[in-house]
Amino acid sequence: MELGAPGRPRTSYWNIADTMPDYLDSYENAVKPVPSTIPELDDLIKGGFRPGIHFIGGNTGAGKTALCLWMAHRMASMTDEETGQPTGVTIISLELSAAEVRARMGSRLSKHLEGLQPFAWADFEEHGAECKAKIASGTYNPDDDPVYCADLELVSRCPNMRIVDNIANSKANDLACILNEIQMTGAAGGRVCFVDYLQCIDAGFGLDETEAMKEAVRKINLAGIRYGVAVIVIAAVNRAKGSEMRNSKKGENPGADIFRGSSWIEYTGLTAMALVRHKNARKTRNYVEVELCLVKNRRGTFGEPIELAYDGAHGDFVTWDEVTN
Repeated sequence: MELGAPGRPRTSYWNIADTMPDYLDSYENAVKPVPSTIPELDDLIKGGFRPGIHFIGGNTGAGKTALCLWMAHRMASMTDEETGQPTGVTIISLELSAAEVRARMGSRLSKHLEGLQPFAWADFEEHGAECKAKIASGTYNPDDDPVYCADLELVSRCPNMRIVDNIANSKANDLACILNEIQMTGAAGGRVCFVDYLQCIDAGFGLDETEAMKEAVRKINLAGIRYGVAVIVIAAVNRAKGSEMRNSKKGENPGADIFRGSSWIEYTGLTAMALVRHKNARKTRNYVEVELCLVKNRRGTFGEPIELAYDGAHGDFVTWDEVTN
C-alpha cells in the first residue's frame, strides 16, 4: 500500500528505508552543541548544551540567576562555530528588569577588564543618581562613569544578545510569548535561550502549578528541539530539599528530585543541574565556595561536583582552584 498527498512523492506505510536520506542528512549536518564555558561540565555532557530543555536549581543564595547570566555573557562573547559570528543568546527574565540584568553583567566585566572602574551591581541606582546630578551640573564625563563604560564593553563583546523582561513587557511570562521568543531566536541564528524562571511562567488559565509546569516544560522542550535552541531554565527547588542541600556534606549529589514538581523535570530535561551552597562553605576574599552538581545527564554520568567560587557582589564565578592558588 502506498500513501501520499496529491503531487507529493509516495512512500510505503513502513517507511524507515524511505526516510534514510533525511536521516543521513541529519547525521552529516549535525549541529555542534554550545559549550557551557565550564570545561568540566562540557566534558560530562559531551561538548555542551543541545537543542531542548535544560534545568538549573539550587538552594537560596547559591547564585542560580548569577550563574546563568555569567554563562550567557560568556557564551555571547564566543564565536559560534556554526555561523562564524558571535553566539546568539536570548535572556528571558521574568523577575529582574533588563536594566538589572545588564547591570549585573556589566558589574562582572568592570571587575575583570583592565581600564574599567569596578562597581557592585547593587550600587546601580547610586551610580545612576550621581550620573543624573553631574549631567544637570554640566560636570558629567562618560569616561568616568563605571556603569556606562562597562555597558559599552558588554555591547561590544555580546552584539547578538537579546534581553526580554516581564517588567517592560507584561506578557513576557505567557508561555505563548516564550515559545515565540525561542522560535525567533532560532530564526535569527541564535543558539541559546535562558529563562528565569519556570514557576513564573503563565501556561494557561485554570491550570494548577503542577499542570502549568508540565505544559510549559513539554512545550518549551519541543520548541527548543524544533528550532535548534538550547533552552536553559531556572527552576525552584522544594523548600525541604533546599534545606537538605544547605546542610549536606560536601561532594554529595542531591539528586533530581530537588525540584518543585520534579517528575516532569526529571523526565523531560536533557540535563539538570543543582547549584549547592553548603552551610559551612569555605570563603576567601569576596568569594564563597559552591558546587555545581549534574543530577540528570542523558549523555553520560554525573561525575564529581564541580567546585566553583561565587562573588555575589559582582555576579562572578571562577573555579575554586583559581582563587586559592
